[in-house]
This record gives sequence, C-alpha cells and structure tokens, in this order.
Amino acid sequence: MITLRWAPFPGADVSSYRVYRSMIGFRAPIPPLSSISGKTLQLKMNGATALQTITFDGTTPVIAKINASLSGGQAYVSGADSGFFLLRSDIRAAPGSVQIVGGTALSLLGQTARTITEKSEDAQIATVAALADPNQFITYQDCDGVCHDWYTVTTVNSMGEESRKPPYKQSTQYSGPICVLEGIVTNLQGVRMPDVEVVATLVKFPQEIGRAPQITLEPISTLTGPDGRFCIALLQGALVQFDIQAVGFSRNITVPYKPCEFITDLRVDLDYRYPLEYS
Repeated sequence: MITLRWAPFPGADVSSYRVYRSMIGFRAPIPPLSSISGKTLQLKMNGATALQTITFDGTTPVIAKINASLSGGQAYVSGADSGFFLLRSDIRAAPGSVQIVGGTALSLLGQTARTITEKSEDAQIATVAALADPNQFITYQDCDGVCHDWYTVTTVNSMGEESRKPPYKQSTQYSGPICVLEGIVTNLQGVRMPDVEVVATLVKFPQEIGRAPQITLEPISTLTGPDGRFCIALLQGALVQFDIQAVGFSRNITVPYKPCEFITDLRVDLDYRYPLEYS
C-alpha cells in the first residue's frame, strides 16, 4: 500500500486529478482456466537472452503457474481488483526489464509484444476529485503500489482538458516521522524557476528521548519542477542547513513536527533563524 499526498494548485481551474503509476511490469486480467489451457506466454527478464515460455495447463491457477515457471519476476493478485494480477521484475529499478516476446495467451492477457523498462510506460490508476478547500492536501492510496514504483499526477479542468504529465516521482519510504517541506523558487521578476537544485544538510540530529538516530551526514537534494515547485522529505526535529544556491538562499531550519509545511510559512527572526522562538 502506497499513500500519495500532494498540494492542490492554488487559484487554478482544477476539477479533478488523474493519478498514473509506472512500474517494471504489467497488469493483466486473470482469464478462466478453461480458456487459457494449452496457451503460452513468452518472456525475457532483465535483459537476459534466455527465452522463458510459460505453458498454462488448465488446472494450475494462472498466478501459481507463472511463479512456478518464471525466473527473474513474480506475479501476484491485484489488491485493487482480485480479477487482475500484476507481473513485476524482481529488479524493480533500472536496469530491470520485462520483455513480452509473444505467446498464444497474449490476447487473453490483454498484452502486446514490447519491452517494459523503468518509466517506459504508465497506467492511469485513479481519478481524484479536487477539494473545495485549497488549504487541504489531497491523498490517494494505491493498493498495488511499492516504493520502487514511479507516479505522476495531472490536472483536469472544468472543460475536461488534461494537463501534460509532469516528471515521474517515487514515493517516499521512511522509518521515522517525516515532514515534507515544499516551496516555490522564483526570480526577481516573479518567474518560477525550473530545475533549480535544493539541498538540505544535517546540522543537528533530532532530539528523540530514548532513541539514538542513525542519520547520514551526506546532503540530500532535489530539483524544482517545471512550475518552480519543490518538495523534500526530512526527519522531523532535525536541524538542517537549507540551501538554494541559484537564488542565494542559505538558512538553518529546524524541521517542524508535522507531516508537511510550506517553507514560506516558517517564521523567522531578524537573524533569519528558523523557527522563531518565543520567550
């Protein structure tokens, strides 16, 4: 289960959002055993030259037959719809791949011959209505998602017109309380700046009673998107040096104890220390 969370576009004509997932694999219907008996599925996994042929026998369940015959991948029932299954490469990031070579079962499985690599294709998995309150965040849970999958979200306006797909993003996996800091980078003319690097470097560990955090000292970074917006996930309570070199921004920030925050909502004092401390 993956939970996706994103902020609405302020002041925009958005009636709904479309959620897309990209994975190294495919989703297919589970056909009746009688219809697939004697048919074949031919695959090559993860760039290997060896052709693997799965022959369905009409008695062994489809998923069980695939998993008994396939090396380098695995099939399992869809959590979103038990009438479908997902087949994924065991290598869930590049250079993993699933090459569908052929076989007589392709039409029953709704597939065509092709090679699926990281972010080579995606599937729409949801349409989520936009919230009336722009100050709330939108959340969607993907029952079939794993942390190696890639996601993108488009907007649909009141005329039914869909925006272009922004770059794929991976979901964030973590083992501690995370705050996602968001912001928008602009120049002096107010023009939003894409592809600007945003860097966070640990200055002081979070102070957690009875727990010794093990945190890398290496900085983490992200890039702003086409609209100048960025988001970066950091441990709550950590003191980090926050740098946006393109606009000369460098501050020490204590990551708030909350799931998300906009960088412009953090209070500062006259020395630009974050957050503002009250006596």
